[in-house]
Order: sequence, then structure tokens, then C-alpha cells
Amino acid sequence: MEILRAIAAVCSVLFLCVTGTARAAPVTASDDIAPPEATPQEIKLGERVSAEVERRWTILVNPVYNARVETIVNRLSPYMERRLNYDVDVIDEKAVNAFALAGGKMYVTTGMLDFVKTDVELAGVIAHEMVHADKKHVIIQTARNNTMTLLALVAAIAGRGKGAALVAANLVQVAIMGAYSIELEKEADALGIDALATAGYNPVGMLTVQERLKEERMKHPQIDPGIYQTHPEVEERIAAAEKYLLDYDFPIHRKYALGNLRATVGETSPDGLALMIDGETVWRGVDNAPTRELFGRVASDLNERLQMETMPFDIRVAGGISPDAAFYIETKKILSKDEAPKGCEPLSALRDGVQKALTNARVNHPMANYFLK
Repeated sequence: MEILRAIAAVCSVLFLCVTGTARAAPVTASDDIAPPEATPQEIKLGERVSAEVERRWTILVNPVYNARVETIVNRLSPYMERRLNYDVDVIDEKAVNAFALAGGKMYVTTGMLDFVKTDVELAGVIAHEMVHADKKHVIIQTARNNTMTLLALVAAIAGRGKGAALVAANLVQVAIMGAYSIELEKEADALGIDALATAGYNPVGMLTVQERLKEERMKHPQIDPGIYQTHPEVEERIAAAEKYLLDYDFPIHRKYALGNLRATVGETSPDGLALMIDGETVWRGVDNAPTRELFGRVASDLNERLQMETMPFDIRVAGGISPDAAFYIETKKILSKDEAPKGCEPLSALRDGVQKALTNARVNHPMANYFLK
């Protein structure tokens, strides 16, 4: 609840800052009117809110955290439509959240940095927020909430009456709590996916972080702050993101965003060698040069072929006990029986180990629809 109290305090301070005598008259909103190019006004609004955000929360100066988020922002910035001054700071706050202000200023909590599995997922979060700023979503949503046109909203906040204060407070709530309509959220997801792909990030990070947020909400339904409370449409957003990825031929391979199903080779004893996935042994052999070479090749093939979306029955051994028996993932032959050096476990042990690793990875990410094609 601390983040909610802080937001309420920010709104109160902004109310006091702009209270005066003039009051803007509300008019009917028209969502068909494109947002005016009012970057100076956006920057002024953003600076006003930013000053109060930084008065209420501690901005963390941590070279590792700062470099991490700034690298992502710099990589994504060229692929936004507008050339705003995209800038991000880290808030020392355990709630899982990230938000963008008018004009391009963004904040990411330490809770979010701890929550994401990889920089791919963090890039998905940041891309989503950058699109909110790029498309003026905070201003559009605030105008809708107050039944005003965008031009009237800018004029209202430029005034110093109580009406302006209420509009400004609503703008704060939309920005910090992410209180956007589902249409604006889905637009930020879709355009964020485009930006991720163009910038060289795996765009599935936009999907996996939402799937894990859905899991967290199910685990902790009473949690109020941050994304948990303000994104009740997560199921609809997940479905829309999946469809968008498929419609535009982005392969849905979650392992790269989650950082799992990583095959490596390691020693189990002075004379033992292990093929491992996510640190768990899936196949054993005697430690010698031929076995190391073979295990290295199989690990490379597994890293390329084994996906979270692979069906367990597609991890198989064909040929039984015959000399022509082979280990397959889907239609790709990974290893023939006669290729295995002496001292290696049978191919059935490799099959069982890989199937178990896949099951464990899915258990750790249970909200995904792995049957989606």
C-alpha cells in the first residue's frame, strides 16, 4: 500500500501547486482527433510530475542498474516514431512497476528489475512504456477520463484553477498506476513488439513477462500496488500479444526471453562427463576427448532445437535397440546410436532427461499456452 499512499501524496501536492481561480470548461472528447504536436507542453507536464515523483521516492544511483536500463533505452529509441528525450531512472521500490510520463521520462522500480528473468523481458517492459510516451497515451487517457478534447486538456493544465489541479492529479494516476484503456495497452504491446524486433531483441519478452505477471497475481491476489492492481486485463493482453506475434511471423520461442533450457557440458567426477540442461544432468558419459566433442555438439543442437513449445512426444528415440536407433527432436536427428562413444548412457536415458528438463521448465512458467500454433 506504500506506493498507493505515495501516489495520493503526489496528487495532493500537484493539486496545491496549481490551485487558483481559473477553471477550464470540459467539452466532449473526440478520440478521432490526432494528438497535437505539443512536445513543449508534454515536457512541462512531465517535469511537473517528475519533480514530485522524485520527492516521494528515492532515485537509486547504481552504475550497474543505471547502465542496464539506459542501454536498453538507447537501443530502442531510434525505433520510436518521435524523437523525445527518452530517459529512465530506477526507483528504490519493491513493488513491480514501470511507468512513463508525458515527454519521455520513465521510471523502473528495483522490484521490476528483480522480477524480470532477462534483459529481453526488461526490454519488453521498457519498450511498452516508451510507446506510451511516444503515442501520448497518458495525455489521451487523461483527456478521455475528463471528457475533454486533447486541446482542452492542454489548456486546462496550463491554467491554475481547481479544475486544472484535478486534471493534473488524474494525469499522475494514469501515468504512475498505468491506468490506460485496454486499447491503449494493446497498442503499446504491439508497437513495442515491433520496436523490440527491429532493435534486435527477441519480441517474445513482451509476452513472457505478462504471463509471469498473471501468475504473480494468482499467487498474491490481495496485493494492491503497481502492475498487479492496474493491469486487470492481462489475459486479454496476453491473447492479443500471442496473436500479433503469430500474425506477423514472429516465432514464439519463450526460452530466449526466460533464459532457460540452456544446455551445457560439465564434469560430474574426475572421470565422468555430464550433458546438462539448466544445471541438471540429462546424460552421462566417460570424460575423454571423443565424448567431450560429442556432448558439445549435442548441447549446441539442443540449444538450437529444444524449445519451451516442443511437445514431449517430439523428444524421442526411433529405432528401438537396433543399430540404426537415433535420438530426435521433432524431425531433426540429433544423435545416432552408433555415434555415442563407449561408456555413454543409452539414448533412452538422454530422451528421458531432456523430457524431464522440458517439464521442469514449463512448471516454472505455467501460464503459457504451449499448444498455440
